[in-house]
Amino acid sequence: MAGDAPPDLVDAVAVFHVPGSFTPDVAMLDLAVTALELACPAGAPPLAYAGLREQHLPEVTFRGLTDQRNSQYALYAAACMRGGLQPDLLSDTGWWQFPLWTYALYAVVIYARAAAERLEVPTADIAQRIARLHGIELLAAM
Repeated sequence: MAGDAPPDLVDAVAVFHVPGSFTPDVAMLDLAVTALELACPAGAPPLAYAGLREQHLPEVTFRGLTDQRNSQYALYAAACMRGGLQPDLLSDTGWWQFPLWTYALYAVVIYARAAAERLEVPTADIAQRIARLHGIELLAAM
């Protein structure tokens, strides 16, 4: 599927980034929460964190401890939000060199791919479900 590779997605969202604003960060985390809910509906076994990125986002290499921790934070933040705990994004990530939304976007991809695997449906179907639940119209056919 052309245009759905994580670097292409980052490029597509980058135009909405406004330095000092958490708008794309929160939006991406909200989408990650929905993807996680699809991957782990009530009563389903939890996802294992160990190997989650490597299994569901093998085309992206997180270099160095900072990059790995930032990615971990986005995955954990979405899980916290799903559980009812709102992370303090400003204090936790306001100083990061790269904005949170990039890592949150990767969390969306990871959780969406995990949902597709668990539900045995194409990832495009999960993307459509996420979009529908958020009132988003996807422009490109997936």
